[in-house]
Amino acid sequence: MIKTESGLQIQAIVEGQGDHPKSGDRVLINYILHLGTGVSSSNYDYDKLCYIDDQVDSTYEPPFNSPIEIIIGTETKKDSLYEKGDSIAGISEALLGMKFGGKSRILIPSELAYGVEGGSSFHTFHGYRTPPNRDLDMVIELVAPVGSGGGNSE
Repeated sequence: MIKTESGLQIQAIVEGQGDHPKSGDRVLINYILHLGTGVSSSNYDYDKLCYIDDQVDSTYEPPFNSPIEIIIGTETKKDSLYEKGDSIAGISEALLGMKFGGKSRILIPSELAYGVEGGSSFHTFHGYRTPPNRDLDMVIELVAPVGSGGGNSE
């Protein structure tokens, strides 16, 4: 894995071809996100004082079954609701280093995800609660640009 100055770790699985996207580009991505434990307060063991769930979310499976749209560099603002295209800093940074058709495993430190406050299910791009200080372990695939500009040279 390559570790960037920000702390993001990236390991290319498939290199991809063509252009790199730019900040502000709308792109389609697939992902597999290992959320780990603590994504749902309904699965908290009060006797053991710990979460007992182990959540994995994927755009390759229902309810998505297809890529989602991300606007590179657009993050859900603090205390705001997720809007279509919002992402997190760690995903945007990783996508800027990828080429279309590429797939990478990324380890996103919490400060490039939802930080010390975590994220509610209404705040996150994946729709699950993210506990405070949670690092994210993902595989992302940069599928294609969306509309004009989306990573194409013009």
